[in-house]
Amino acid sequence: MKKKNNSYDTLVGAIEALKQQGYIHNFRINKNGLLVEEKEDGYIAGEVELHEFHRFEGNTNPADMSIIYAVQTSSGKKGIVVDSYGVNGSEITSKFMNKVAQKQFDMHH
Repeated sequence: MKKKNNSYDTLVGAIEALKQQGYIHNFRINKNGLLVEEKEDGYIAGEVELHEFHRFEGNTNPADMSIIYAVQTSSGKKGIVVDSYGVNGSEITSKFMNKVAQKQFDMHH
C-alpha cells in the first residue's frame, strides 16, 4: 500500500521509512537546476519522477519548515531531496519539482 503525502511525524522518521522503501540516494538540485548526487552527471526534470513528498514544520519555529521529496530517476535510482521551504526555501528546488512528473497523482497504476 502506498503512503499518502505528509504521512510522517518527523523528518528523520520520513527519511528512515523512505530508505527502507529503497530511496537510498541523497540527491540535491544544483545551481544549474539539475538533480545530482555527489559528482555524477545530473538529471533534468524530464528524467525524474516524484513519487511522494512530506512537509514538516519546525518544532520551535513554524516558519522553519522542510520538505522531503521521494524521487526516481530515468536510470532507476531512487532517492530523496530534502529542502527547506517557506521563507528559506530553495527556489531552484521548487522550480525543478514543479516540472517533474508527479506519479502519486496518477491513478492509472
